[in-house]
Formats: sequence, C-alpha cells, structure tokens
Amino acid sequence: METNKLYNARWEDILPTIPDESVNLFFTDPPYNVSIDCVLYRNYRSSGKSGNVSLDFGEWDKEEFTPEPFLEEAKRILIPSGSIVVWTSSQLLGKYYDWLYKNMKPKQLLIWEKVNPIPQFKKLGYRQATEYMYWATKQKMSKDNPDFIFHSQEEMINIFRAPIVGGKERCGHPCQKPLSVCQEIIKRHCRPDGIVLDCFSGVATIPLAAYSLGRRYLGIEMDTKYHKKGLRRIKDYKIKVEEETEDFEQIKMF
Repeated sequence: METNKLYNARWEDILPTIPDESVNLFFTDPPYNVSIDCVLYRNYRSSGKSGNVSLDFGEWDKEEFTPEPFLEEAKRILIPSGSIVVWTSSQLLGKYYDWLYKNMKPKQLLIWEKVNPIPQFKKLGYRQATEYMYWATKQKMSKDNPDFIFHSQEEMINIFRAPIVGGKERCGHPCQKPLSVCQEIIKRHCRPDGIVLDCFSGVATIPLAAYSLGRRYLGIEMDTKYHKKGLRRIKDYKIKVEEETEDFEQIKMF
C-alpha cells in the first residue's frame, strides 16, 4: 500500500480501497456540527484587540454529520493493536460513545486545553477552553501493545495544553488543530514507522505531525483549497529538514 500520500477526495471514495488491518492509528478531525450563522463582535476599547470571530465554519459543518459509516471503515482497516482517536464536539460525544461501546473498546476522553481561549464577549456563560478527542482501541488493551507507548506518569495526563493556532502555523482553516497536540497523540498511539490515517485531513496537520515523527501517513481531504495548503505544508517541512541536514553535515566537516 502506498503511503505518505494526500488524496483530494471524499473519504467514501478512498477508505473502501484501504486493505483490512493495515493502519496503526486512525486519527481524524471530522465535522463538529456546531456552525451557526453568527459573528461575535469584539469590544475593541475594552479588549484592546481587533478582529471579530465568526462561528460559521463552512457548509460542510452545517449538514447533519453521521459518524457511524466512517467508524465502520476505521474498525476494518485498523490492525488488532490499533487505536482510533477522533476529535469531536460535546454535542456529538454521545453518538461516538454509543457506537464505540458496541463495536470497539472505548478507553478515555482526551482534552485539548486552550491556554488562550476566545473571550466570552456577551458574558452570558463560560469561556470555551477545551476541545475533545475520543480514544478507543480495536481490541482489549494489553501491556505489551506495540501501538501504545506509555511515557512517564507525569506525561501521561489526558489533558494537552496548547494555544489556539496562530502566527506562521495558521493556514486559513477555521478548525485547525495545534501541531504540537497532534504530535503528542501520535507519539503515544502509533509505533515508529507505523501508519497514521486521517480521512478529514484539512490542511494536513495530522499527516504532517505523523511525518515529522517518523510515521507514515495517509490523508484524505475533499476541499481542494485545503488539500493544496496541506501539500504545501508538507513540502515546506521536507525542504526545511533537508536544509537543516545539509547545514549539519557541513558543520561536521570542520
């Protein structure tokens, strides 16, 4: 099976072509179904910041999302020691739990804690500082599972702290996840040189995280604009690594 590839396609067209029990980690970021036609307008004088916040993430997030079909494919293509880690909203947690409880081995809820959450402009509730990932395994876990790498007790906390993506890392996707958080998940849930598959890859954060850690990847993204940005990110990363390697080799010569 060819790996280290990004498909510009719908997952329904690609996942059925993936061989049974061929993927170590199914790590993906599907629609949350939380988009609304709303813009939060900042009070510039009180906040000292500019830029309003849109809660309309795109048409793809407004259609009712049913996770069961892609979860069936995920279970089929996972190797026996493999895991699924799926980003989701609090609104969809129940759907994922119901299916995973019946068909796989649900393990834990993993949390991204945003160190710089969006302000509560209307002051009518709490600031939303967390996003969720659901982790489940294909089979019952054992201590010798090669696709679960337990780090120190201090590191194995189910909360991952990172800022909302900004600066040079930001690629224009409204739901882009931090590269650092995705790297930490892959370090723990996929052996070196294993295969990570993301069927909602957006701007290829998960494929890039996998590649940067010496894992192989498969990404699927139906939006051509985001697919092109993902290809560019990985290409730029490869160029950077090559340049740094050349500089290191030159230093060794002297």
